[in-house]
Amino acid sequence: MWILRLKPSSKHATLQYLNYSTQPMHNHFMVEYLVNSIGFSKDQALSALTEVSHLKSTQKPDSVLHFLKQCGLDNTQVRDIVCYRPKILTTSVHKTLAPKFRLLQQLGLPAPHLEKLFKQSYNFSSNRLSANVNYLRELLGCDDKVNKVIQRSAWMLNSNYAHRLSSSWMLLKKNGLSDDKIQTILLKNPNCLLQNPEWLEATVSKVEPVLGIPPESPRFLDGLEIVISLSKSTLDMKFGIFRSFGWLDSEILIMAKALPFCLRRSEAKLQASLNFFMNELGYTPAYLATHPKLLVYSLEKRVMPRKQVLNILKEKKVLKSNFSLCSVAALSEEKFIKDFVLPYREFVPHLFEAYTRAAGHQMI
Repeated sequence: MWILRLKPSSKHATLQYLNYSTQPMHNHFMVEYLVNSIGFSKDQALSALTEVSHLKSTQKPDSVLHFLKQCGLDNTQVRDIVCYRPKILTTSVHKTLAPKFRLLQQLGLPAPHLEKLFKQSYNFSSNRLSANVNYLRELLGCDDKVNKVIQRSAWMLNSNYAHRLSSSWMLLKKNGLSDDKIQTILLKNPNCLLQNPEWLEATVSKVEPVLGIPPESPRFLDGLEIVISLSKSTLDMKFGIFRSFGWLDSEILIMAKALPFCLRRSEAKLQASLNFFMNELGYTPAYLATHPKLLVYSLEKRVMPRKQVLNILKEKKVLKSNFSLCSVAALSEEKFIKDFVLPYREFVPHLFEAYTRAAGHQMI
C-alpha cells in the first residue's frame, strides 16, 4: 500500500510527490509517532495515516497533544480523541482549538465531556460556539446551568440549535407551559427541544388526554417524560395491568396525576406490587391511587421487611400508635431503623438482625 499525494501546481511539487510516494506506508514517520506518542496499535496507526500523511513534521501534532493535556485530558482520553478523529492532529491550536475550547473550559466542563466535544469539534466554529454559549447564558442566567445543558447534549452547540430552541420555546409557551417549566426541560432533557416541532407539539398535547395531567400541574413535566419514554402500546399494556386488578380508568388517572413515574415500573414489578397490596393486604384501588408511592418502593428490600417488623411489633404490643404501612415505608432507612428497630431490641431479641437480613443490608 502506497501513499499518493497529488500536487499538480508545479513541476517541483510533482517531483516531490513522486519521491515521497515511494515510501511504504508502514515506514511513514507518523506511524511511529502515533504508536509511541499516543499509544496506537500498529494497525490503528496505519488506519489513521490517511488523515495525517501529508504532515512534514510532528510540530503541529505535538502542539495539539500538549493542548489536549492542558485541558485536563488524560492519555487514554487523548488517544480516544485522536483515534476517533485523527485529523485533529493537523488542526491549528492557536487558530482553531484554543478559541473553541478555552470557552468550554471556562464553563467548568469536566474532562469526559470535553472529550466528547473534541470528537465533535468539526461541527462548530469558534464564533458559532461563542454565540451559542451566550444564547444559553441569556436563557438560563448562569454558567452552571449552561454547563449542565452542554453535558447532557453536546448537539446543543450545533449550527441551527438557537433557531430550533427558540421555536420550541415559543411552541411550548403556546401550549401552556411556563418559562420555568421549559427551562427545566432544557436542563433535564435538552434533546427534546431540538426535535421536529410537529413531533414536540404532538407529544406535549398527549400528556393531558393520556395521563390526565394539565400543563399547569407540577407533575406535567414528569408526565411529559413518561409520554416521551414509553410507547402507546407499552402504556396501554400497563393500563391493562391495573384494569386486570379491578381499577377504573378514573383511578388510574388519579394515580398517574399524583405520581406518573408509577408507570415506569416494569410489567412484572407492577403485577407483583398490585398482587401483594391488593390480594395479600386487601388494599383497594382507591387507596393505592391516592398512595401511589407504595407502588414504586421495592417489595423485597423495603416494603415486605418493614411490614414484617410492624407485624412483629404489633404482636408484641409494644407500639404506642397504629402506624400505617404507607407512612412507615416512606421513611428513610436510617429513620426507620432509629424509630422502629433499635428502640425495641430488648423487647424483641434479634429484631435488628432479622430486619437487616430480610432487607438485604450489611450489619451495622
